[in-house]
Amino acid sequence: MAYLTVGVDHDRTPVELCYEDYGHGRPVVLLHDWPLSRHMWAAQVPALVEAGYRVVAYDRRGFGDSSRPWDGYGYDGLVTDLRAVLERLKLSEVTLVGAGMGAAEIVRYLTRYGTAGVRRVVLVGAALPYLYRSYDNPRGPWAPERFDRLKAGLTVDRFAMLDAYATRMFRAGERVLLSDPHRDHYRAQGAAASPRALDAGLTTMARSDLRGEVAIPLPTLVIHGEHDDIIPFAVTGERIGDSAVEVIQGAPHGCQATHPLRFNRTLLRFLADGR
Repeated sequence: MAYLTVGVDHDRTPVELCYEDYGHGRPVVLLHDWPLSRHMWAAQVPALVEAGYRVVAYDRRGFGDSSRPWDGYGYDGLVTDLRAVLERLKLSEVTLVGAGMGAAEIVRYLTRYGTAGVRRVVLVGAALPYLYRSYDNPRGPWAPERFDRLKAGLTVDRFAMLDAYATRMFRAGERVLLSDPHRDHYRAQGAAASPRALDAGLTTMARSDLRGEVAIPLPTLVIHGEHDDIIPFAVTGERIGDSAVEVIQGAPHGCQATHPLRFNRTLLRFLADGR
């Protein structure tokens, strides 16, 4: 575990991102979902390192062990942090792997900075292209009342809200596919985030319109759980431009945790195709 300075807060306090950097070979950078941390990739890091890749996983600002500034939670600010990670660690020929909100960060990064230095893209349960349902986005999966309920839950009792959300991440139909101790691990990740980051990050994830940005000019793999009811495939992953698609049968939103062997095989096969 190490820290990398990516900027300063409004009071000139350094903003530092906590990251882990393992292995050697072509780099893979892992971007976590809201409201989690780099620890969501616990089942993927060893498999990637053992397959001969350099793996970098970091905590988004305000989450995990990173600094907790007040600002910078829009996608433009977050991709500035990603740019700093790639530059400071001198990473090139990178595969970017993002889950949920992290997938949307990747799309905005490519829009803002282009494809230089990026080789491939993997989008997992992607919060794309636009979650918020409105008159001009009738296919958005998050109705205004759902978004308002999540926002209110963060204010009234964020721990109860995060508990319910973490359970839903791993539910397929009526079955919850992770043990209670394993879900406790994910609940703790959400609880560790700053309240400001949770609130601002939720708004960014729901209200950012990336419909004009999802024609990705790189080899792209979309991985999605069949039973993802947080970000349903039919109105999110299926709407991403020209890409390879793997829908994991029987899996919920958090498919990297509930179906790690299938997930890892799919990811490693895609990476190997680009060697």
